[in-house]
Amino acid sequence: MTGMVARSNAGEAPRRRCLSCGGVIITIGLVCVVLLALPGVTVATKSLDELFLVIDGIHRVLTGQVPSRDFHTTLGPLAYYVPATGYALTGSYGAAMPVAMALFTACMTVIASHVLGSRLHPFLAIVFSAFLLLILAAPMNLGEAVTALSFSMFYNRIGWIAVALLLLLYLRPRSAVRHQMLLDTVCATVLTVSMIYLRLTYGLVALGFLLFMITDSRQQGWAALSLAVIAALVLIVELLWGGSSTYVRDAWQEMLGRDNFGTELQRLLEAGVAHLADLLLLSLIAGLALWRRWRLRDFVFFLFCSIAGLWLLSHNVQRWGIISIHAAAAVAAERLLREMDDTAEGGEGMFANVSGVKLYFLAFMLPTILHCGMALVLHASAATVRAGQAVELPRMTSIRLADLWTGGDFGSSRWYLSTVEDGLSLLDRQDEPVGRLAVAGSVDVFSAALDLPRSNSGLNDLRWQNVGDANVARPRRTLADADTVIFRNPGDASVGPAADYLAYVAANFSQIEESEHWILFRRDLPDAGLK
Repeated sequence: MTGMVARSNAGEAPRRRCLSCGGVIITIGLVCVVLLALPGVTVATKSLDELFLVIDGIHRVLTGQVPSRDFHTTLGPLAYYVPATGYALTGSYGAAMPVAMALFTACMTVIASHVLGSRLHPFLAIVFSAFLLLILAAPMNLGEAVTALSFSMFYNRIGWIAVALLLLLYLRPRSAVRHQMLLDTVCATVLTVSMIYLRLTYGLVALGFLLFMITDSRQQGWAALSLAVIAALVLIVELLWGGSSTYVRDAWQEMLGRDNFGTELQRLLEAGVAHLADLLLLSLIAGLALWRRWRLRDFVFFLFCSIAGLWLLSHNVQRWGIISIHAAAAVAAERLLREMDDTAEGGEGMFANVSGVKLYFLAFMLPTILHCGMALVLHASAATVRAGQAVELPRMTSIRLADLWTGGDFGSSRWYLSTVEDGLSLLDRQDEPVGRLAVAGSVDVFSAALDLPRSNSGLNDLRWQNVGDANVARPRRTLADADTVIFRNPGDASVGPAADYLAYVAANFSQIEESEHWILFRRDLPDAGLK
């Protein structure tokens, strides 16, 4: 009887520990959600044009346009619909992105509580969940300074965290819970579908990982089922959306057109050198795990995390942050702890012990935890006290431009904002209705600010450096239904796309007025149609 009670108590202890671990993860996520959403204000110290591009995407969706059907974009529809949901919930452009990221954080917190809680030692799970959720919630690009607050390129942070959580499914559960296979399938499916419809590069890595997991005889069940469900969901989305082929083609063209093979290889090498310290830290803990017990699958997994991470980074505008390396380190640390828990395999050794592995893992994750935690608290504090200056554009006064020891970034953003104010003043002076507006040479923030009907320009970004495929970006196509064009003044000489667009606009529109930064045109000739 005593033995039965002891065994019963031993069986209950891991369950209580797992529940406690899950509770801590939920608490971390809840704190991040509150710090993001509660102030209801966006504070930016840089990349104001990128924030306005997100707002333009929100306006497009709210006025009925559909990504990859009404306009070309290399991002998936989730990059538009979730921020639009943030605006729909708050009615504020300033609160839209914090609330949207809070929604993503809440979703990832629920998934992390299952994936990390069931597969990692509680200490590793709590540390790694803090690492991932703070990266996701902090309004900054990976590799930037703590004071470089910006919601631009938010999709990269979401993609990295989704990839990391999916990679942790490589580990078999420490102790299976009820409906383990169903929960694993749901988590893998949600993560992969999110990546596919957020940015295709992350989706390709996710699909490659799931195909690799099918070769694991003890976990191929949930992996195969996930792939089947994903295929069905992609088919349903295509029937409802109808933009998959355009989305894949645009994303693929971006990947192919970014560089030739030689330059792509150079970018991979540069990313590897920039992350040499992280790769060496991973090599050390992964080497110890493989030394304790050699597994070919583990070696392939560590290699996959490193190479796939380098490839993802080569397609991002990002200085640092191959988060798949940290996911691989979490797997290696868990392997070591499990081996040392198994006394039959020899327990602790000279080069690895339980306390040492935990301390090593904490040291690997702690700098990023502190860095992103400070950025999140800084944004929440600045938003709460309404730091900086309000963006004095209609419907956007809840966006603040702040100088948080970022003089250079603040100065350039303030100058950019002055050009936007100049364009808005130019539009306000017009007696006739603007109608459908197209903005050439800059981000269209005017349509959202003035609540104008959005031109179906075919491109979501007509900044000259981002005008891509010539077959898509022809001015006759992109300006086909515009009633008014506000053209970024190129000065005395215009070259490249700017010259082509200016020539087309001058031939098909009448110049109404000119300011320091803009030229305003109104259509006066019927469009000859598409070529």
